[in-house]
Amino acid sequence: MGRTLEISVMMLPTIAIGFGVPVACLFYLNQGLNTLIAGIISGVAIFFAFILGVVTIEEGLRHGPVQYADSAETEKLNILRASQRATLEELDGIIVLLKEIRDTLLAAEKT
Repeated sequence: MGRTLEISVMMLPTIAIGFGVPVACLFYLNQGLNTLIAGIISGVAIFFAFILGVVTIEEGLRHGPVQYADSAETEKLNILRASQRATLEELDGIIVLLKEIRDTLLAAEKT
């Protein structure tokens, strides 16, 4: 998942609260909701959306796009990579051997 998508998903509640609640209050204001109550609800929603947005941005900055692994994890990853390289080299050797066997069998079949 890309970093931009992660931040967008984290910001969705902020956008929903910051814009959705005041729009809903304006809609219900036409339905007979008291103006003072609509203003208070909208103000509180915008305040909490601001707090949620600040926390989301702070978390995004804390867990930046580059997270460095500690030396033990790096060592384990290097060992795993070396193991995978060795396995792939062995498989390449097996492929060459199987091709030789195939060629020998085809030559024997032709005679």
